[in-house]
Amino acid sequence: MLSRAQRLHNQHRHFIRGLVRFITYMTAFFLTAIAYWIAVNFGEPSLEQMLYHAQFGLGGLIDTDAAIINSFLAWCIALPFITALLLVLIEYSIALFLTHGSTHWLTRPARMANIHIVKVFYWFIGHRAPLYALVISGIYFSMQFSLTVFIKHHFGDDYFSAHYVPPTKVKVVPVKPQNLVLIYVESLEDSYKSPALFGKNLLSSLDGLSGNSFASYKTAPGSWWTIAGITATQCGVPLKSVSLYGGNDQGEKIKTFLPNAICLGDILHEAGYRNVYFGGDALAFAGKGMFFQDHHYDEVYGREELKGNLKDTEMNYWGLYDDDLFRLVKAKLIQLHAQQQPFNITLTTIDTHGPGGHYSKYCKARGVKDFEGIVECTSNQVTEFVNFMSKHGYLKDTKVIILGDHLAMENPVSSKLWTIKERHIFNRFISNTDISKNRENIVPFDLFPTILEFIGFKVEGGKLGLGYSAISKDVVLPPVDEYENMNENLLNKSDQYLELWSIKHTDKHLK
Repeated sequence: MLSRAQRLHNQHRHFIRGLVRFITYMTAFFLTAIAYWIAVNFGEPSLEQMLYHAQFGLGGLIDTDAAIINSFLAWCIALPFITALLLVLIEYSIALFLTHGSTHWLTRPARMANIHIVKVFYWFIGHRAPLYALVISGIYFSMQFSLTVFIKHHFGDDYFSAHYVPPTKVKVVPVKPQNLVLIYVESLEDSYKSPALFGKNLLSSLDGLSGNSFASYKTAPGSWWTIAGITATQCGVPLKSVSLYGGNDQGEKIKTFLPNAICLGDILHEAGYRNVYFGGDALAFAGKGMFFQDHHYDEVYGREELKGNLKDTEMNYWGLYDDDLFRLVKAKLIQLHAQQQPFNITLTTIDTHGPGGHYSKYCKARGVKDFEGIVECTSNQVTEFVNFMSKHGYLKDTKVIILGDHLAMENPVSSKLWTIKERHIFNRFISNTDISKNRENIVPFDLFPTILEFIGFKVEGGKLGLGYSAISKDVVLPPVDEYENMNENLLNKSDQYLELWSIKHTDKHLK
């Protein structure tokens, strides 16, 4: 018979072994759960994108809607915890039954099973089950976030330094500047125009607006999500995590957003514009509010700043519905246009955000009941807003640009979108005069100089940041293999890119 000390020792050993198995299971299930949860809620982001968001800590998550927080806690914390605990208890039950023939209540599940199956499981699988689970989950996690590609970026050629043209070295002059309304429509792409996929052109109202579009507006590395798409089009640079490359802690990195980059808002501010941003979601999410505030946007409105202006408004998963957002933007447009100062209104919509979209009052009243309906309804709302501007004469001195912020992520029609070999982001440039395009193929970085020239600025040489103007007559067009080279090497480690984030250098004066 074992002494009391030996029994206590054995109990302690079993407890430690069970705890290790529980932690291993928990880690494995957490990796699987978070990879799945992110894919469902945000599409299939790269590890670079995931690490970028991590730099903003819990602040960005806390300021999102409570539904997404509850979803995270349920799927990524509670479910892995409960599953891991149940597995450890089942394994312990089997171990007691096989090694001691115990009649303890915990052995009942094992006693109810076939004895031969239990033995096979325990001796050939049970001992290593947590390790197997961890390996399988690690493989799944790595595949979801392209871990091998991320590792490669640490050792590849520095594409950014070789191609980036700092705006401080370019002469940007307002010649006949006009007002700007810049509309980023969530996940809007040309694929929605396909009658073969959707039975009709869901964007027909937008196509009916007078204006010009570039036939091939492709996505680019570091521009795959909303704030990245905004940064790429307004600063001519990608977004990627910097905490792993720099020597400073993450908290220091996010005190200011690209402090050494000169962006659209900075240039317009210097030219005397009043810059205003409207977005229905929280400003803290992904550092979006910080971006606009740090790049000379005079008024920055997000969910918290706007919801007080609404009466009995029902919020969606992220924030304001688009119909309420457009109503508030119209009021600001009227106010700004009545003043004598040039202005830029930038806004971002959210109703077409995955995974399921959001049904606004405007769309519900028009019988929308599925995601395709939301896409069509959103395009109709944007069209209605532009028609409002035209009716009131605002287009005489104001130019409008409508852009998808990125390609569509996971949503109810993803299986249809994935059948298209080459997908393009929606774009429309609306002006009283046609633009003269120098090519049809563009990427988000090209929008930085293109937007400036579209509203009446002269960009010397037609190149800013990583972007080549698509309407300049002087620009040297990018090489034929530029897009492939960019996809291969843009996200590689770059000291010059890190300098854009350094708070120690703040020389942002334009020439």
